Amino acid sequence: MNIVGGSLNMPICGFNQQMTEGLKGFHNGLVEHGIINRSAKKNQAFEKTIEKELDDMTRFQKETHQIEDKEMRELTEALTKYASAFYKLVQKEGVDKYKQILQFLNKFYFEMDNKYYSELEGQPEDMKKLALYLNEISCKQANYSDGN
Repeated sequence: MNIVGGSLNMPICGFNQQMTEGLKGFHNGLVEHGIINRSAKKNQAFEKTIEKELDDMTRFQKETHQIEDKEMRELTEALTKYASAFYKLVQKEGVDKYKQILQFLNKFYFEMDNKYYSELEGQPEDMKKLALYLNEISCKQANYSDGN
């Protein structure tokens, strides 16, 4: 992987810069608006804000069955589940490390895409191999972690 000027050079056929920028904006919004700004506005600790957000998302997920349009329901559920998992990761690692977490996630998604399209696509058990590979790189690349 080549990092040029703080951005990733990605293969043309898979995960690309536009996708990375979109996720970066989404992640930044979740942290800066969803945690930092809300915590300041409510004069409360980040942890309390994250807990409230997670509780809200859990309660919402129980109600998404009421969204009648199947595709919109699935998109809403996937987005809510992703945001919830992201908040849990930030909660686990610390809000102060969110920029390192963003770098890690971009690299993780790039490596996932690159591994599949450059080595695994079409092989027997390609998805199993990809999942096992993700276990390996998630442990090796999580340099934002303090070992917990």
